Amino acid sequence: MLCLCGAAAHACADTEPAAEQAGQDAAASVNVKGIRDPDWKPYSAMLKGVKRFEEKHGLAPGAQLRFILEPRSADVDMHAIALRLESDEAGMAIPLGERNIFSLPVGQGPLYDKAELTVNRKAGSVRWIPYVRSGAASDTLRRLGDLRLACEVHWAIDKETLPFAMRTAMGALGGPCNFVSQKGTYSFTETRRITGATISYNGKSAPVPFSGTSFTPPLREQDWSDDSMIELAFDNDQTGQ
Repeated sequence: MLCLCGAAAHACADTEPAAEQAGQDAAASVNVKGIRDPDWKPYSAMLKGVKRFEEKHGLAPGAQLRFILEPRSADVDMHAIALRLESDEAGMAIPLGERNIFSLPVGQGPLYDKAELTVNRKAGSVRWIPYVRSGAASDTLRRLGDLRLACEVHWAIDKETLPFAMRTAMGALGGPCNFVSQKGTYSFTETRRITGATISYNGKSAPVPFSGTSFTPPLREQDWSDDSMIELAFDNDQTGQ
């Protein structure tokens, strides 16, 4: 979480900024390394997602790329998450904002060529999801181009970690964002139970498949513009974690 200090606090902090930052980084490092078999992502794979975002930015020209850490199950405690970028030669804490949203640092140089992103939770307990939002998006609205771009980034990151046979099969089908078969789908997960989902553009509308907390937008259907909007309705009595 990014903290904004007042002028008085800045004046006091200026006396020992290096020592204070070192202490914060050391504490974050202990928090992460204290977890046996922590959840992690290769930094190189995440950078492939950044590259894909730049290549496909036209899908959502008004959006920036961020990521969000989400629990894989309801029993995962997402409070006090600590995220670090670590290599054998260097390390840094990565600030987390509201809902554990973060921006990936890029251009860190050769010291981080083989770095890993590590979070202080057990392996397999969290999901690393691209978070792409244009100005038109809101609590209940999702822009289709944003979702298409998020899918492209996700696929660029995760495809290298899949078994060869699975990666080859999915690639032959066009990848999860452009499946040539109607059997292939890519769904997005919300933190609340969905009770309705509708896509609309230029006077045209259609229902969007949904189940529980996930919905499946028509990513590959090019008759729906990137500016199409998906409106979600939620059960306010049911919240995700």
